[in-house]
Amino acid sequence: MNENPGHLLPIGARTLSADPRLAAAVRDFGSTYGYDYFDDETVGQTLAEHEASLRRVARGGLVWAGSLATAVGIVWLVWAASRKPDDMAVAVAPPAAVLVLALAAFVLVNLQGRRRLRHPFLEGYRHVLAAALAHGAPVTYVPAWLTGRGGGQLDVAPLPSYAAPAGGLSSGARTTSVVPPPKPAEVEEYERIADHGGWHDEAGWILVVAGAVGVGYAVVKDLPAAYAAVLLVGLGIWTWVSGHRLGRRQRELSRQARLYLDELTSAQAAGAPVQELSPPLRKLLDTRL
Repeated sequence: MNENPGHLLPIGARTLSADPRLAAAVRDFGSTYGYDYFDDETVGQTLAEHEASLRRVARGGLVWAGSLATAVGIVWLVWAASRKPDDMAVAVAPPAAVLVLALAAFVLVNLQGRRRLRHPFLEGYRHVLAAALAHGAPVTYVPAWLTGRGGGQLDVAPLPSYAAPAGGLSSGARTTSVVPPPKPAEVEEYERIADHGGWHDEAGWILVVAGAVGVGYAVVKDLPAAYAAVLLVGLGIWTWVSGHRLGRRQRELSRQARLYLDELTSAQAAGAPVQELSPPLRKLLDTRL
């Protein structure tokens, strides 16, 4: 087994092997689907290949063609309807046909994605994760792409149901002396502030423009009280500065968080069970895959 696979897996082979009942279930899935789910290096590479394949489908030529056809069809349809032709049905038929073609392209993309999600390796790996969760083994994360989750909350290919075994860990479950690294204070701070901000630039512009309009109104109308709008300009600048400082701090802490993810990857390869990642760390991991 490669001691440094380079991928932080949802669960490592040594954790899968720690409980004999879980290990037996994983071997059964491997036999059924024809893959060795205890080979961390191969599992990591294969997951990366399938994720890249799904991304190519989601960003491929059909998506671009469908998006372009949608834009052209909508503009054409509005233009044709605005002319108030004598025969509306004949006028809107061509743009409507373009929109139907766009819809067909998106349907085809969806079908391609679903078909790739049903690859035997992925089917088996979803069973592995479901069994690990049912046995109480620590699963670091369940990749959103693996279950086909897009912007919504519904999974196209959810983890299958798996009956949880009675009782706790098996008496034959093995423990490991390898433990994951402790979470640094900088990483905990990153988790707290990672999702903050994002609105400072927009709010700053709105405040500055509103203040400038107020000052201009005071000059034109000779209304001294309106000069108080200059406070909005100051507030807008303060908002920008605050956002800049927050963004700089987030970037600094994100470097520490990435180093922590590297340490978790090495610890997992050495056999340490890695607990579920927090949402901010999960997002950071997604940007690295």
